[in-house]
Amino acid sequence: MVNIKIPPSLFSKRLGGPICVRRCIIKSSSTMSLLVKWIKKCNSGLAALQRGFLFFTMGLLTIAMFTEIVSRYVFHNSFFGLEHFIGFAAMWVYFIGSAYGSYERSHVKAELIRTIVRSKRTYNIIRAVSAAISTTVSCIFVIWSYEFCMESIAMKETTWTYHVPMVYFQSSLFVGGILMVAYFLWETIDCAHDAYRS
Repeated sequence: MVNIKIPPSLFSKRLGGPICVRRCIIKSSSTMSLLVKWIKKCNSGLAALQRGFLFFTMGLLTIAMFTEIVSRYVFHNSFFGLEHFIGFAAMWVYFIGSAYGSYERSHVKAELIRTIVRSKRTYNIIRAVSAAISTTVSCIFVIWSYEFCMESIAMKETTWTYHVPMVYFQSSLFVGGILMVAYFLWETIDCAHDAYRS
């Protein structure tokens, strides 16, 4: 049996325990709060970039579709390759929009748990598990989309018109997947924290 002697100078009656331990706890909690603030700030900045990108891209697609309709039905002509550009550029809107929906947690979901489970703690645990599953599936999607983009580069795939590399549009799957992994992971941590506190 080992006896460990702690110097009296490490204790304080006013603090009620070892000074060094309390300093470590205070320091770790302040570091954690700074980390959380930094993550939230990065999330807000990234979400603002996504909103700006979606606004610009959707505006561009709206102009392109309007131009295509006017040229086809008024002037009985069509801009060469414009319909292909609209379809491929829409991929960025779909996947960045999906990632933004993950950030806002406004994606479509059939949730019946809230009506069945009455315990707040159990509900938060189920939410954390659900978010963890979503994170895992998103990671698989990221791996698949990365391999898909690499294969597209290796095969030198291009569009039928103007021969634009297809990876410019296919990479939207990879970028959107990475963002969804980050947001679902953050949701998992957030729900687990709620479950711990409840």
